[in-house]
Amino acid sequence: MVDYLVWIWLAVAVVSAALEFITMQMVSIWFTFASIITIILALCGVVWWVQLLVFCGLSLVLLLSLRKLALKYLLKNDKTKTNVDSFVNNNYKLIQPITADTPGEVKINGVVWTAVSEDGAEIEKDQVVTVVKIDGNKLIVKLSK
Repeated sequence: MVDYLVWIWLAVAVVSAALEFITMQMVSIWFTFASIITIILALCGVVWWVQLLVFCGLSLVLLLSLRKLALKYLLKNDKTKTNVDSFVNNNYKLIQPITADTPGEVKINGVVWTAVSEDGAEIEKDQVVTVVKIDGNKLIVKLSK
């Protein structure tokens, strides 16, 4: 019976490690650690229900106590700008004018973006504007100096 349980816990360890590798959510890795401890218990001949109890309890304790800490230190948020964020503070040519009634248009990397003036001023076509910020799918721009 001991050999049988060792193989079951080994399978749990491998599957949970594979799931963690695929998802990178710091959830199933705790099942991997708990199953390794349970493998040791199985090799020592501990009865199956104690193994199951230890596995469930240890998995829960590790998940609840260490997941947040691990996410904080291991999977730090990347502060790299996205493609859209990289538009801010850059200059682009206005391909449609900005008027009081209609937003203008700016073409960036072959994509046409809606542009509105930061201060509500009208800006003529072919003027160079600077992107001040992005609000949803609109570029907030001002006339470049």
